Amino acid sequence: LAAALMAGTAYAQQKPDGTVVPTPKPVEPVGLPHNIRIELTITDQAGPGAAEKRTVSMMVADRKAGSIRSQGRVVTSGQATAVTLNVDATPVILKDGQMRLDLGLEYVPKPGSENAASGEGRGSLNQRLSLLVESGRPLVISQASDPTSDRKISVELTATILK
Repeated sequence: LAAALMAGTAYAQQKPDGTVVPTPKPVEPVGLPHNIRIELTITDQAGPGAAEKRTVSMMVADRKAGSIRSQGRVVTSGQATAVTLNVDATPVILKDGQMRLDLGLEYVPKPGSENAASGEGRGSLNQRLSLLVESGRPLVISQASDPTSDRKISVELTATILK
């Protein structure tokens, strides 16, 4: 019984009159008064032609969440295909000036011209990462190969603290 009572003291305190007062939860640290510019460059290489690049950028305050949602439809030979580019980011400025960044990315590109009607070889990328990054320093955060074709997708990130 004593062990159970001691374990309960971490969550509540008992007053002399027998009432129980819950212990308040620790206060979350307040973010620094800075915005962070987050830039992602997605390089999509399919076949021997030139690589296509997509750039997404957003501004997010320290310890706050930001989201971008971009969707469209491509119609080829009477068949509609959805294309998607979604980004979620939550940066945290650390004491040493680095950042921890929780990042989500969903990229579903249009099919290549050689397989637009069938959708074959239409790679996509869906990732969730927690990273440590330095302000203003570009970093390749992922490289993926499409399992059905020679398409390759790489993602470069630059997160910059704005003061």
